[in-house]
Amino acid sequence: MKNFRIENLRSENDLDSLAEIYVDLYSNSVLKEKWTKATAKSLLMYFYKQYPDLFLVAYYEQNPVGAIMSLIKPWCDGTHLEDTEVFVDRKYQKNGIASELYKEHFNLAIRKYDAKFMEAHTYFDDNRYPLKWYEKLGFEIIDDWKIISGELNTVLKNL
Repeated sequence: MKNFRIENLRSENDLDSLAEIYVDLYSNSVLKEKWTKATAKSLLMYFYKQYPDLFLVAYYEQNPVGAIMSLIKPWCDGTHLEDTEVFVDRKYQKNGIASELYKEHFNLAIRKYDAKFMEAHTYFDDNRYPLKWYEKLGFEIIDDWKIISGELNTVLKNL
């Protein structure tokens, strides 16, 4: 399937379709996240407003079927892509769309922002997917890093 195109978001209306895809993927994953269309759209809009040029969408027959987005962070060893999100509708997975999204995204980030690294967190299922895919691409697992998360009112009580 090579009839898809990677381009910037055509219309903010496409965020509705992308939010539905996001909800389907992540509300039904091993992560057990509780996304709604409204919360997913809010997340996508956040990324879009921060760096609209880095918000790339995969379109198939004029319909959005996936997207990639990142934030830019200056760091001691150069510019980093941070909080990168990539997702592709289940019906279109395994067609090279995520790879093409990454290629376009990375090339743009290198050209425009002189980006050097991408850091992200991921998960994996019983088959170690998608972690195994990222390792195959050359990403390294940094065992010393840990993701922390805390409900702010609970943390405040403990301060």
